[in-house]
Amino acid sequence: MVIYFSGTGNTRYAAEVIGELLHNEVKDIKKLIRQGGRTKFYSEAPYIICAPIYAWRFPPLVEGFIADSDFWGSNEVYFVATCESQTGNAAKYLKKICDEKGLKFMGFAGVPMPENYIVMYKVPDEEEQKKIFSRADRELVRICNTIVRREQLTDSLDMKLAKPFTSLVNPWFFGAVVSTKKFHATDKCISCGKCSGVCPYNSISLKNGRPVWGEKCTHCMACISNCPTEAIEYGRKTVGKPRYLCRRKPKITWR
Repeated sequence: MVIYFSGTGNTRYAAEVIGELLHNEVKDIKKLIRQGGRTKFYSEAPYIICAPIYAWRFPPLVEGFIADSDFWGSNEVYFVATCESQTGNAAKYLKKICDEKGLKFMGFAGVPMPENYIVMYKVPDEEEQKKIFSRADRELVRICNTIVRREQLTDSLDMKLAKPFTSLVNPWFFGAVVSTKKFHATDKCISCGKCSGVCPYNSISLKNGRPVWGEKCTHCMACISNCPTEAIEYGRKTVGKPRYLCRRKPKITWR
């Protein structure tokens, strides 16, 4: 079973590729979180949990979801992360969760994907995106081959020098950077409510036809990237920047 969290589609694409190549069922963590309650999974095949890297770890809501869910059948878990270039020490924290839950950690691998965090960075142009996805597809095939053989998964994006800084960078990012205070909608807002429907925390509501953000946020960029009129901004940092949304569907085969 493939279980994934995705804000702008990169991880959704990776999970669907893995699910198609391995003929596995694919489950969306965001939908399960929005439904509420404790989730119970059952799979005879190994679990494959996919999520993006935020400040060199899986997002807190994903780590929390894994810790608070029940996994029956297979006790083997593989982890696949999407990121621009670095995975930090994410594997260490995921292995700890597995150890605490009595699950067998079968390894971790990062997959390169186009940058989507427009609060800080620019989205690559279409030509560069094609190159990135070409590399990502090759890595996803390698990952699937490893899982089929039931071997330990290794991380091709492992940057050992970054690992010691994960324990410092991640708390700083979620303490000093991640906030809803600067989100706002401009006059381009058409009151469609799509931003509210894609928030994993159910933290966006409409008041007088305009979105209002609550306190909970993971900066997944789902609201800002899914807005059909590009009416959502994050202070001045996103003004004039192209939005990013991966709409790709799996079209790769075994190699």
